[in-house]
Amino acid sequence: MQQTLQQALDKMKGLPLTKTTRNELVQYFHFGSTHYTTSQGLVLDIGELTLAVSCPWQLQQPEGAAIKHSEVFMRKREAGLPSPNFDWKVPGANLRDQRLLELVKESKSLVVERVELLEDFGLAVHFASGATLTVSPDAEKPAEEYWQLFSNTGDSLKVGAGKDGYIV
Repeated sequence: MQQTLQQALDKMKGLPLTKTTRNELVQYFHFGSTHYTTSQGLVLDIGELTLAVSCPWQLQQPEGAAIKHSEVFMRKREAGLPSPNFDWKVPGANLRDQRLLELVKESKSLVVERVELLEDFGLAVHFASGATLTVSPDAEKPAEEYWQLFSNTGDSLKVGAGKDGYIV
């Protein structure tokens, strides 16, 4: 199973981080690029592969700065007085959304170099730039799914990890 899981994760190698999106606490990291057409005819630009993370994670950058999952509860930085109606659930309203958007816009070197499995169902995605995305499930907070990697190209790739182990 470990070998099958590693082979699936290795499909990320060489793909750039092209986009990040979020649904409440679940963070989606999109790698590569493809398009999806909804039943209403809307064409969405999405990642060839998407890593959905619903547990603690951190994106450590080579110069030392880190973007953390907990920053979703902090209001974004803005000039002037902050808005009195802060709602972390609104896309773009929090510091995590703001920092991830800036990082993806500014960096063209977020290409996956390698992916490794860590203890306790964790995961580390190493980028050519020296940045590392570390997914660290909290054993104190078991969940059905800590993370999932899936394909948006129709090849039915779907792997992940949850409280009951790896999902292959």
